[in-house]
Amino acid sequence: MADIVNARDLRSGNTFIYKNNLYQVIENSFNKTAMREGIVKCKVKNLRTGAITVEVLTGEKLEKVMLDIVKMAYSYDDGTNYVFMDNETYETIEIPKSKMQHEGLFLEEGTEVTINKYGDELLGVSLPDQVVCKVKEAEDAVQGNSVTNAMKKAWLESGHEINVPQFIKTGDKVIIDTETGKYVSRA
Repeated sequence: MADIVNARDLRSGNTFIYKNNLYQVIENSFNKTAMREGIVKCKVKNLRTGAITVEVLTGEKLEKVMLDIVKMAYSYDDGTNYVFMDNETYETIEIPKSKMQHEGLFLEEGTEVTINKYGDELLGVSLPDQVVCKVKEAEDAVQGNSVTNAMKKAWLESGHEINVPQFIKTGDKVIIDTETGKYVSRA
């Protein structure tokens, strides 16, 4: 039996089904005036498409759902898919590269990720806030450029290009912010 919830009882982080879409609540506001029914406005994220919208859910009864959150580690790239493995059950799943264009820039063997699932449906992959990546190639440092915080180009093993300080060399490990894709520090 599905858990039914009134729209005014939704809270940030709740997930529910509405008009055959799977939504997660970002913000919820309830406004009640004198003799009218209360108006519920929810800022929601469609977990299937990633779109963020505002839905007016006045008086709606909604099916609340629980997502399965699975921790997995990146194993390898098979050419068209990224392959992840559950460290406890050794079960593997494949996710097409097209669904992970941004996340794929920061994947190295063993990177821990969180995978959100609803039944058998894969909804998304969340990377940690920061990851350690190996520098595949770095430009040579320019001598004498020490007045400002001089940066140079470097390429990670995934092929992603970043700007790093002059002292970073090929083979060094660096910490990258996965949201911005920028250098944070040396690992």
